[in-house]
Amino acid sequence: MSATTKVSRLVKAPPEAVYRACTDLDSIVRWRVPDSMTGRVDSVDGATYRMSLTYPDGRADKFEATVVERVPNERIVERIRFDAAERTGEMTMTTSLRAVGDGTEVTVAYENLPSSIRQADNDEGTRQALAKLAKLVA
Repeated sequence: MSATTKVSRLVKAPPEAVYRACTDLDSIVRWRVPDSMTGRVDSVDGATYRMSLTYPDGRADKFEATVVERVPNERIVERIRFDAAERTGEMTMTTSLRAVGDGTEVTVAYENLPSSIRQADNDEGTRQALAKLAKLVA
């Protein structure tokens, strides 16, 4: 693992609304998945949750995420460990929010993206997820 990538999008909502959608698990399963997948929170234990992202054919990517930093209306940092053997190690996902005019610039940065996840696929999935976020908070 060594890839680092980030994707940004302007969302027409205040940082407070975007932050709520980024920290509420019921909202996260609605928006933080690519178009072709569905999300489900499998369990929650304090700052750690397990989530499944399911493909149309029934395959699923499962992971455990631990929130290691929250700065209200500005940033959420999560450490993610995938269940799949080909996705070993720990990836860090940082969601940053910045007020811009009548909206919020949302940037999702990934550090240590597993080599089994193509960067282009991850970026496209993140763009699709941010489009869902924009609709959710509009």
